[in-house]
Amino acid sequence: MANQATPLFRLFKLTITAEQRANFVAAGKHNLVTSMQNEPGTLAMYALHVAPAGLENRVIEVYRDTASYDQHANSPQFKAFRAVAKDAVTQQAVVNLTPIVLREQAQPLMVSGAPRFVQLTEVTLKPGQAAAYQELVTASGSAATTAQAGRLVVAIGRAVDDPQKWVVFEVYQDKLAYQRYQQTAPNKHYQLESQSLIQTAQTTVLSPDTLVNQGGLTLVDRQG
Repeated sequence: MANQATPLFRLFKLTITAEQRANFVAAGKHNLVTSMQNEPGTLAMYALHVAPAGLENRVIEVYRDTASYDQHANSPQFKAFRAVAKDAVTQQAVVNLTPIVLREQAQPLMVSGAPRFVQLTEVTLKPGQAAAYQELVTASGSAATTAQAGRLVVAIGRAVDDPQKWVVFEVYQDKLAYQRYQQTAPNKHYQLESQSLIQTAQTTVLSPDTLVNQGGLTLVDRQG
């Protein structure tokens, strides 16, 4: 994606009511699937929930640029989703991210309700370690992401308003693929070298509702 605008990368944290859960998921699926079909600049959208009850939700979105997001924001399917979300969502927070590593397998992802192993890790670095951590994750992102069979998506971003806070999002074909990746040399190198850089890391296993992307996205930003 050289010589292009930096993609928009966002993490939404949404708390919804139990009564609106089914409507929220259905409207979200329609929004994501339709957007992926109709909007070339909408690169990836992932809707997931934290626990079986599904009241704590996470949505991750990647757009080619601001104009692509504006197209999506004015689409009929997003307006329909927003109408449902107005009643369903009781709390909302958004983390705007600077994308550092965005990697997908070449084949587009289109998953709704099917099991995948998904992790979201929120990292707080020790003071002054942002540059070293970026060097580490870009090296890891170059060496091993979609090269490993079963590792479908890796998206790593730095919070726009706080360079010490990072998000690492990973989608695997299944739990076995995740376990296999843990034994790879790039992952072992990352785990070892990151220990001295990270102050806290909170990992959440997420259950997919709808996961879609255009496929083939490759961005590794070594400069930030």
